[in-house]
Amino acid sequence: MKFIRKNAVSCIMLSSFLSISTYANPLKTILQKNLSNAPEVKEALANVEAAQNRVEQSKSQHFPIVSVTGSKTLRQYHKYEDNYGSTKIIPGIQAEMNIFAFGAIEKDIERSYKEKEYYKHTYTATQEEIAYTIGQLYLTALNMKEAISVMEKSLFRHQKILQDLDIIMENDEGRESEFVQAETRMLMVQQEINNYRQKLLATLNTLSKYTKTKVVEEQLSDPFLQLKEEQLYQKYTLKRKEDNPLYQANISDLDAKNLSVDAEKKKQLPRINLVGSATQENRQIGLKVEWEVFNRGNNYIAKEKASQISASRERLLRTARDIEEGANLAKINIKENRVQLGVLKKQIVSSEKVIDFYRMQFDIARRTLLDVLNAEKELSNVELSYATTQHNLRLSILDYLYTQGMISTWGDVKKQVIHP
Repeated sequence: MKFIRKNAVSCIMLSSFLSISTYANPLKTILQKNLSNAPEVKEALANVEAAQNRVEQSKSQHFPIVSVTGSKTLRQYHKYEDNYGSTKIIPGIQAEMNIFAFGAIEKDIERSYKEKEYYKHTYTATQEEIAYTIGQLYLTALNMKEAISVMEKSLFRHQKILQDLDIIMENDEGRESEFVQAETRMLMVQQEINNYRQKLLATLNTLSKYTKTKVVEEQLSDPFLQLKEEQLYQKYTLKRKEDNPLYQANISDLDAKNLSVDAEKKKQLPRINLVGSATQENRQIGLKVEWEVFNRGNNYIAKEKASQISASRERLLRTARDIEEGANLAKINIKENRVQLGVLKKQIVSSEKVIDFYRMQFDIARRTLLDVLNAEKELSNVELSYATTQHNLRLSILDYLYTQGMISTWGDVKKQVIHP
């Protein structure tokens, strides 16, 4: 007998261990399978590739430009006959290469690299933004599922009351009004269930925009169930706020705009190009100096870029402020929601006891049915508040991960390798 009991305990412990070790996180799976395929993320990746092509365009200013030419004289007049040339089509080749530009090309290349950095960080920030949207939709759907579960328990309790009243009515037909009253309350609960289910299906439908396969109600579970608060702050907190991808994108944008101003100034300095051409009859090579001594538009270009720098600087400050404020607010909400859950848990236990007492007092005519139904309604409200507070806690955790740019890291999403 002891051997059987010992084996039974061992089986229970083993099954518990397996259930924990094989715990699957549906939200993580959704992010891993769908985040990289989101159109917004693909668009951001295409922008990175376009930026790399612009880097190569800037570098190409150091390379010669070779053109094939063809010229034909249609009409000519010369004072001396010896100056008359052929009227045939003369094929040739022409090449031009910059040999000195006062650093204008180098500055343009630096600017292009900074723009590429901006789009690389924007790609990461876009991933986080889409992951945040998916997370919000998932948690909203989970909240609706839990609300339905609460109301279904309430529905079961109302049905139990109706069953008891049905038995009472067999001996006391005067209790029919109470039966109708309880039935009305039950129908109201059913209507609430229908409303929550409608919201659940609508949210799942919106979530399906970001997933290859439709997410169903059975897949919804608490994604942060095994994430302890200490682990959240230790593992998913940035060492520096400057490491946030959105902040990094804004820094790169500001650097690119500053370099753009420098490049524009250097473009207004002389450029020396080596120019050569060749035909069947002639060969020539020489130097060409270009210096734009007056261009009214340059003044407005400089003013435009100064305004862009000012806007970019303010955007950077706003981003830093929002990141810090969002992280602090998320921490406050996490702490307060945990406290609130503890209070609500105790309140649920008390409300359940009240219902039990009221039911016993109702059976001996010390309480009215309305008292029982009101107590039932209060219990449902507290249970719904508990579900809502759980939802708020999960949203706060998601908010914190978002401010740290860590949703993809938490979700174990494979990062796209972007070559420098």
